[in-house]
Amino acid sequence: MNIILFDKEVSQETIDKNAENLSIAQLNLSDFNERMGKNYDLICRFTNENPRFFLKQELRYPENTNTIASQINWLLMWKREINDRVYFNIFFNDIAREFEEINKYNSPYIQKDIVYYKMAEDFRKKYTDYAPLGFLSEDDEKYIKEEINKKFLQHIN
Repeated sequence: MNIILFDKEVSQETIDKNAENLSIAQLNLSDFNERMGKNYDLICRFTNENPRFFLKQELRYPENTNTIASQINWLLMWKREINDRVYFNIFFNDIAREFEEINKYNSPYIQKDIVYYKMAEDFRKKYTDYAPLGFLSEDDEKYIKEEINKKFLQHIN
């Protein structure tokens, strides 16, 4: 699917003004759906002519707090404010929060189970050779991929 729908009628001027952001959202949505085997669509709402994305599929709290929609919203905010690699630390901290659930199993006293293997598989799918698409330089994309591998993926058994 990978469709972005508009919540209300939106002027062509607003769409044109946000073409780059819509393109970034589309790229990252398609990438996520392909990596994770999902078929999500987004709804775009404009506030003060700035886009904000929500999943079309009706997910409720807490499931809707760390979705591809919320990640795209964060990426667009990051894109506006990026001026150095300090923002990469914030990005890596978000990944680290996901990794913490998997890392709890890295103890000799905890037996790995089906839940662990599913979480580890999903994490690998989501982050292997991953970098946000559409606004980073090639060097920054390479840096992010290497750091994700070094900080997280290498530590999953």
